[in-house]
Amino acid sequence: LRLVELLARHPDILDERIVRPVIVLGLPRSGTSLLFNLLAQDPAHRFMANWEAFIAQVPPNGHYSFTSDPRRKKTKWVLGIQKYLMPDLEKLHAFLPDGPEECTPILMQGFATQAFAGGYDVPAFSAWLDEADHEPTYRHHKRVLQALQWKYPGERWLLKSPDHIAAIDAILNTHKDACIVHLHRDPVKSVSSWASLNLCYRGVYYSHVDTDELGQQVLTRLASDLDRYMIERKSQAAERFLDIQYADLMKDPVKTVHQIYDHFGFELKGQAEKRMRAFMAANPRHKHGVHRYEPEDFGLTAEMIRQRFEKYIDTFKVSSMVETQ
Repeated sequence: LRLVELLARHPDILDERIVRPVIVLGLPRSGTSLLFNLLAQDPAHRFMANWEAFIAQVPPNGHYSFTSDPRRKKTKWVLGIQKYLMPDLEKLHAFLPDGPEECTPILMQGFATQAFAGGYDVPAFSAWLDEADHEPTYRHHKRVLQALQWKYPGERWLLKSPDHIAAIDAILNTHKDACIVHLHRDPVKSVSSWASLNLCYRGVYYSHVDTDELGQQVLTRLASDLDRYMIERKSQAAERFLDIQYADLMKDPVKTVHQIYDHFGFELKGQAEKRMRAFMAANPRHKHGVHRYEPEDFGLTAEMIRQRFEKYIDTFKVSSMVETQ
């Protein structure tokens, strides 16, 4: 409603052009957050800050600057409450007030997101997602980006969400020049870790969580989304995508960034690369602690997961080598 009101007062916002956005996607927990945060170090990238995501994507009325934006103060309070409710969450996903946040908070406004299917025990909703139309959600998503860009301009949008897997057709219909970076990781790690994250969220709302049931729900949801993605991707131009293996990203993150810029014809300036290397040095793996999880924690096995994702593993030559947590 705030967006509708803003657009009525400033219809010129819809003239804002979203040019060649970089969209990072992949199964949850496949290195997308690391790459997203790394790419965010380039000043050329405009991302949605946590305070824009958590409080309101629509700029409030009044006179203020970026540094004095009233949403920034409110976000520190919100993140404090979140940490109180879910003290282990930062081991799975770090939230920095001024850091980049994924698109999920916007997509949740359209309801067509697996975030609800993971955070809540609602199988009927998850079944509805199998046939959900994502086009209205991504039209709304674009309008939000236009409003954010109208207030605080940037050269090129940097976007990310595990939900993008299920809506690649809607994304590319909305952003016809989007640059898609797809990270690939052994689904055993992705499914187990995503189940663990959703167990953390469900713990806020439920006094008891059936972990075996959660495991089956996560397995079915992620596999169904990926099945849809592989079908839709066949109809898209191959040059719009760059596939990267998780192992390659972890081996040399900055080299991976160079690969992305070379593929899409972007310029990686020296200062941006310097900031990326500084970020990696300041944020070693497991900085916030180690979160351990196994398929068996959720009534699953590695064999069961890989069998369900067999087509995906074969199509993208995904490694199933043993990884440490």
